Amino acid sequence: MITKIFRPFWSYDVQKTEEWLSSMAEKGHQLVKINKGTRLFIFEQAEPRKRTYRIGFDKIQPHLLSKVLLDDGWVKILQSGRWYVTANEQPQELIKTFPVREGIVKHNKSIGYIFASVLIYLTIIVMFNLIIRSTLFFQDVPVHFVESPLWILTYSSMGIGIALWVLALYSVMKINKINKKLIAENTHRKKLQGSGTVERRLSQDEEKWLMRSGQLVVKRRIAWMYAPDKLEKWLEAMEEQGLNLFRVGKTGTVFYFKIGSPRKISYCADYQNNTDESYFDIHRDAGWKSAYVSTSSFQKWTLWSREYSMGEEEPQIYSDKSHQLKHARRIAVTYSCMFIPLVIFNILFIGANIHQMFNYNLDKIELLNMILFVILILIYGSFSIRTWLYYRRLSKRYNYNM
Repeated sequence: MITKIFRPFWSYDVQKTEEWLSSMAEKGHQLVKINKGTRLFIFEQAEPRKRTYRIGFDKIQPHLLSKVLLDDGWVKILQSGRWYVTANEQPQELIKTFPVREGIVKHNKSIGYIFASVLIYLTIIVMFNLIIRSTLFFQDVPVHFVESPLWILTYSSMGIGIALWVLALYSVMKINKINKKLIAENTHRKKLQGSGTVERRLSQDEEKWLMRSGQLVVKRRIAWMYAPDKLEKWLEAMEEQGLNLFRVGKTGTVFYFKIGSPRKISYCADYQNNTDESYFDIHRDAGWKSAYVSTSSFQKWTLWSREYSMGEEEPQIYSDKSHQLKHARRIAVTYSCMFIPLVIFNILFIGANIHQMFNYNLDKIELLNMILFVILILIYGSFSIRTWLYYRRLSKRYNYNM
């Protein structure tokens, strides 16, 4: 007997899907096919069995399991495009190795970027229309809205836009949450295998006590990612004063320092479009510690630190100067692409209201809107300019050193 089950968002949460597949196997349903287009799972009736499933994603087709996984009892039962499903019939406590998650994390990030772009685009359109309508509403001139003769098409488009906005918002939030779980799962497994040491974090009560006693100092650095070299020098100067970086807040703008002894610490704020466990493993093996890893989908920042001795040359996470310049240029280009369109949008809005400004008396609301848009232009423009100044400083520094 063939059973077909529709699961439209199964790839968003592969861990939940794997648990569901295990429960289906215990009920006597053997997975035989996954249809990517229709999102259907197809099962055949079979003998109930206990199985541990792992879903993987690999651009190389067909994906071959390593000898280590095969020796540990893993078997690939099907492949659908770049997705593949493996199963292991050993008791879970006896399984020592598991297929990697890096392919799924990278795939989720790509999908997340697409939905994030759609979300931003639709949000800007809605905000633009709301701003126009609010501006017209506060004008003294009467405004009449003419209903579209193709009202069915208009309302259908609005419905599709709202549904797409909700889908994009859900997808971005869900993918970010699941990627954190997948990365945490891999990190936890490595710790259990003895590949890392676990540092005990202080509780909130312990931190409050240290702050009240003056042993914990809190500093804030807003918008440091537009001039990361200044953040690095500031942190290194704090360490030389005996303020040892303890942790960084989730937003990346709050820094907690313990009062201790002066240290020579080299800091590096690294921006990467995509990161996986191999990226962290390479730097950690070289002696670097990750003091902060951003959780944002758009700003993939990692703050690295490494202690060195007096008289020793300050370590650099990237020794190739051309690579560092390319890294700085990528930061400048990325943030320029992010903020310059917003600057242009605000300039166009102000330009469209100049006629109203000179021919009619602006009320308080309209004047406040104009001031707000000018402030936004200055803020977004300064962010973009600061990134290019960072690139310029780096270029001059390396030219002087050559």
